[in-house]
Amino acid sequence: MVVTVAEDGNRRKGGMTPVEAEQCINDIIAWFKRSSEVEMSEGSEEDVQPLEKAIGNEIDSTLAMLLTTCSNQVWYGEKKGLEASKITEFCMDGQFEDLLPFCADEGEEDFLVIDLKTQEVKEWDEADGVGDSIATSFNDYIEDYRNDLLAGKFEYVEDCGCLEKAGAGGGGSHK
Repeated sequence: MVVTVAEDGNRRKGGMTPVEAEQCINDIIAWFKRSSEVEMSEGSEEDVQPLEKAIGNEIDSTLAMLLTTCSNQVWYGEKKGLEASKITEFCMDGQFEDLLPFCADEGEEDFLVIDLKTQEVKEWDEADGVGDSIATSFNDYIEDYRNDLLAGKFEYVEDCGCLEKAGAGGGGSHK
């Protein structure tokens, strides 16, 4: 089933509310349950606490919701979501100063990160470090990604992630 997401008309002003963020997450999880064999297990608040201690601050509430709802076991394009313990590990090794990685390619060389100073979602790779900003916030990123999934712009391919469908014409920021 393809859902058409209206881009014009009555667009929301300002950021997502917690209820809208929760709906985004529920929509993404439902898409993966319909479109893939990805096994999702529930996380817990206890998983998030060591991560917040490691970065010395609370994490983005929408990311926290993903970590507790499905252990962030979704694919962001061709990058797999990282569980809280793995994010904590990366943050503690000093490699991601002021950055919070939330997904990585299979070789853990290319990541998407949240810049803890600006809240932007950015690319990061092992060779060059921080790259381009691809969203002004994690909520903006996750909402656009959900919209692209529901609009049928991606298909799930086992062990490769969510690949943009040929001729789908969108999803360019969800690397």
